[in-house]
Amino acid sequence: MTAYPSALAAPPDHSPRARLRDRGEQMLRTHGRSLESIPGFLHEVAVGDAALATALMDLFRCTGDRDVFDCLVQWVAPAMFARVRSRLRSLGAGHDPHEVLQDTFVNIYRYPDRFCASRPGAFAAWSSTIIDNAIRRQLRNLKRSADVALRPGEVLQEQADQAVREPSQEAQDHEEQEVTARAFATLLHGYLIAFATLSERERFVLEMVEVRRLRYCDIATLLAIRPEALKMVVFRARKRIFDRMETMLRGRCA
Repeated sequence: MTAYPSALAAPPDHSPRARLRDRGEQMLRTHGRSLESIPGFLHEVAVGDAALATALMDLFRCTGDRDVFDCLVQWVAPAMFARVRSRLRSLGAGHDPHEVLQDTFVNIYRYPDRFCASRPGAFAAWSSTIIDNAIRRQLRNLKRSADVALRPGEVLQEQADQAVREPSQEAQDHEEQEVTARAFATLLHGYLIAFATLSERERFVLEMVEVRRLRYCDIATLLAIRPEALKMVVFRARKRIFDRMETMLRGRCA
């Protein structure tokens, strides 16, 4: 019996996963890209899955396209959720894998410039490091002091590049800088308000001492007073500013 080629061909795959792969590859083609452009790409199913994630992440890094990011999340979410659950399994109850996964995606979205598509499994290795740090952050939030050794997991037998600064650390540093900047702005605003309440003479003396850095003896000569008297003027002016700022800050914290 003769078998026609059409009868031997595998039926088309219309599963959601296959449709998602088609969507991702179409996005790459729209921007003139392909999986083959990734260094070290091999035509194997497992590597192809990882390579698609790497290619989509690199495309999002370059374009900031939210549709690309949405496709990436849908493509990698099942595997990443399984990875999170695997790592939380040894830590006992009280840890939410959904929260860790969400934290991971937030950091991926905020810091795409930290990603480097150097190999097909680059995204798997990079995201694995972010997952580990998200878990450590959750442990700190729960005030757990146990020293947890997080295993690298199944990262295509590749380790994350330790030379690259981890996005979650960048986020933490950025948040701390913002808090410090707001605190400094509050103190500066309070100082200016308190400074405005001083007498004209006190404002002049403080400006000469703290801004222009003139010597006490020179300022005393200019004002025709003794240096000891000038020092007392400076001390009282600073004390008034300190007391007024303390009152304002206590009012803000009350």
